[in-house]
Amino acid sequence: MISYLHANKTSTNKMLLSLIIAVTIFIPGCQKQTTTVNTDEPATNARFENNGIGWGTTSPEMVLRWNDAATYVVLKTLQLQPTPRIPPFRESRYYAMVNIAVHDALNNIAPKYETYALEAKDKDADPDAAVAQAAHDVITYFFGKLNPPANNTPQLVQDSIHNLLAAVLTSIPDGEAKTKGIALGVAAAQAIIQDRANDGAANAIYSITQGTQPGEYRFTAPFIANGFYDSPGWGDVSTFGIQNSTQFAVPPPYLVNSAEYTADYNEIKRLGCVTCTGVDGRTQDQENFAKFWVESSAFGWNKVAKEIIVQKNMDAWKTARLFALLQMTVADAYIACLKSKMIHFFWRPVTAIQLGDSDGNPNTVGDPTWQVLWFPTPPIADHPSAHAAAGGAAAELMKQFFDKDDFSFSFESITLPGNPRSFSSLSEAARENSLSRLYVGYHFRKACMDGEALGKSIGDWIATHSLLEN
Repeated sequence: MISYLHANKTSTNKMLLSLIIAVTIFIPGCQKQTTTVNTDEPATNARFENNGIGWGTTSPEMVLRWNDAATYVVLKTLQLQPTPRIPPFRESRYYAMVNIAVHDALNNIAPKYETYALEAKDKDADPDAAVAQAAHDVITYFFGKLNPPANNTPQLVQDSIHNLLAAVLTSIPDGEAKTKGIALGVAAAQAIIQDRANDGAANAIYSITQGTQPGEYRFTAPFIANGFYDSPGWGDVSTFGIQNSTQFAVPPPYLVNSAEYTADYNEIKRLGCVTCTGVDGRTQDQENFAKFWVESSAFGWNKVAKEIIVQKNMDAWKTARLFALLQMTVADAYIACLKSKMIHFFWRPVTAIQLGDSDGNPNTVGDPTWQVLWFPTPPIADHPSAHAAAGGAAAELMKQFFDKDDFSFSFESITLPGNPRSFSSLSEAARENSLSRLYVGYHFRKACMDGEALGKSIGDWIATHSLLEN
């Protein structure tokens, strides 16, 4: 598979540095010792701030540490092996399973929220041991499964995760609670792995035939020669929270000979190309946020969640639930969106503009040299935008989770390092994320808006139906 999202090594190192920080270790006698860890590996110990008032107020630091470890696997693998890429929809499934296992491990100790795949209550299990073992076992299950067709996870990455577990477990006093925590973590991981064993992900890759009529999808460069369309069966993967991939219908794209299509065509032709920034085209800020949002949605919105967790001072249980719901939502947005893409099978703007003189619409002027801002166009159909769906879903889920939209936050992107963007609400971030796909040249405006609307429906459904409070 050829790369279709490029993150350079320098920016990946910088992101890894922000994820992997100095940590404090809880040691006997309630003394604290600060340790600096190697920035090329995930942190070797979590920070503990348990105030001793019971599991319900346990610090979220172990949950956060293993959330970082899960993203480290993706970032470091891509740094060491730039190709083949880890598709965002496969990445989201992976994150969802890791975070569900963590959520289930905690809620089988103190059942504050509904569990997803495991019912094996043990109130005496150590929560930190359970979290660490659950996350570790799901992460290691995915070694060699994230980046087909290579299916290889570098040994350095594998060793780092194993070493992290060893260090964490060493920091927890031996005893029955630790032993029970480890056993519960193993059970939580196995439960979600078994639950997803036959979900269709293994059968999503197969060959398809491109269209021939105006508006029908054509393979895009550099995937034309081998006729590559990424995982056309992903829309048939079992969903995590919504009922199925077609629960929320997506309106069709505009007809190619319509006035609405013509307007969208001319807009992206003027604003989405590699040379479009400048007079009568894209502004510099529009180019900046187009590049900023190119990074993986599952990873980017996970960073947003972490920003808000810090503001809200959440405990381990609520933090684990948020991560699980968030990644379930993003994963389902991808599944539903990729199903809709195959239903509508609409061509990408780059195809439409290069073939604009032969599309049957007298009001579209073609340009056979037109190319997107960030090459290449992802090798899947246009309608609707999966990126917009993922962002709309993530933002809506968090709005419902916190019953609040107006959070102020900022974060950096690995695809535009050194240029953090700030937002005053989740909705503002979601809309900028959606429109970024217009300015990068990947999607017509209607695909962006319909994708965001699909995502909002998914986020609302999962927030009100999944992992509810007991």
